[in-house]
Amino acid sequence: METFRVSHLSFTYPQACQPALDDVSLSIEQGEFITICGRSGCGKSTLLRQLKPSLAPHGARGGEIAFCGAPLSKLSARDEAARIGFVQQNVDNQIVTDKVWHELAFGLESLGLPNGVIRRRVAEIASFFGIQDWFHKSVTELSGGQRQLLNLASIVAMQPEALILDEPTSQLDPIAAGDFLDTVRKINLELGVTVVMTEHRLEEVLPMSDRAAVLDAGRLLLCAAPREIGAQLHTLGHEMFRSMPTPMRVYTAAPQGECPVTVREGRRYLASAALDAGRVPHDAGDAPGTPYAAELRGVWFRFEKNEPDVLRGLDLAVPAARVTALVGANGAGKTTALSVLAGLYRPYR
Repeated sequence: METFRVSHLSFTYPQACQPALDDVSLSIEQGEFITICGRSGCGKSTLLRQLKPSLAPHGARGGEIAFCGAPLSKLSARDEAARIGFVQQNVDNQIVTDKVWHELAFGLESLGLPNGVIRRRVAEIASFFGIQDWFHKSVTELSGGQRQLLNLASIVAMQPEALILDEPTSQLDPIAAGDFLDTVRKINLELGVTVVMTEHRLEEVLPMSDRAAVLDAGRLLLCAAPREIGAQLHTLGHEMFRSMPTPMRVYTAAPQGECPVTVREGRRYLASAALDAGRVPHDAGDAPGTPYAAELRGVWFRFEKNEPDVLRGLDLAVPAARVTALVGANGAGKTTALSVLAGLYRPYR
């Protein structure tokens, strides 16, 4: 059974010269995990929002969308809220309450479910997502990754049939993003929820996906299994090929057998093809005497007198004329360090 059937969908924003979506037709089966990919501005978010009527943008639309065999436009507001979940890109856009457990219960209360049912579902979801340790915390105390996981949990608590995610990890660090995507895959496999996602972390998402759809200037360019997408993009000479996982790009240099998608499959492919992958020269670091654009030495900083330190004896040297990446988990102090470096915050030591 099809969860969504998109038939000849076109959409143009008010006063726009070109359509954002142009004759898109796509079928999404029940329980399928499909990733929508393409360059920024190609229409990915616009397509996803058409699948959730309450979030659909204003404009001229043509074509039809069916949900579970019936016109999506005929779906009541209550059924839409319960049956179609949507996780947005901005982490804070969907949180509406002050406490974690309040947020988990909010959607269920809005649906008018009995108190006993709400309590049971909230407990089940807290256990499923492993959020017992911060169940009673204030939402403001959570990291970005925890808040986005809370958004997802509060939607899954309503037991939707379809889960739509619009670049949900764009504001998360790599560790939090990996944990979030693993949870989405778990929901798809264990709960049978249909997942439709747009994401730029294709290295992690494509191995999870049953199919991938590539949009180009509002038109559906390709829709196939991830193993086939890379080869087809390479044949077309399309620039989206450069965004495919590394094993797929390596494979096209000497195609032999089945196209690998994961690193493990790529290593097996290289071994079977007897290819010398070579070695990347090791960067020994900055040469002695390298000029620095900025430098922090033994910096300590906290926001309030009685709060714990965010920066503790931080030493950071930024070489001139080079790109330096500051990485770490949510809450590690990256933004604070940059603010101190820019002079927006003043260290107390």
